[in-house]
Amino acid sequence: MSSNLRINKVCQECQEQFVAKTTVTKFCSHRCANRSYKHKIRKLKVQESEKETELFISQKFKYPELNVKVILSIKEACQLLGVSKSTIYRLFDDSKLNKVKVRSRVFISRNELKEVFKI
Repeated sequence: MSSNLRINKVCQECQEQFVAKTTVTKFCSHRCANRSYKHKIRKLKVQESEKETELFISQKFKYPELNVKVILSIKEACQLLGVSKSTIYRLFDDSKLNKVKVRSRVFISRNELKEVFKI
């Protein structure tokens, strides 16, 4: 049981008119179907890239209260710079970054960070 359907349609890729044999056909040829698929994949990749960029920007300004502080804790410095605690401590050990100790707490001057990282 086969039907002899012939439906006039317009290709979604090249906008040319063609005769389709099924009701779900969207493209006039395999070539147009491939082009449409590639456009779709490119569009998804661009959207992913834009999401990554937005995420990066939002993380950069995720802690606006850190932008006004003059003295930062180790945790705050890590958040501001986007590095780990071990990186901060390594900079202390290499004498590239000065620290201020108040009892058991360690603080870093924002000016010190600006000089070292040029932010």
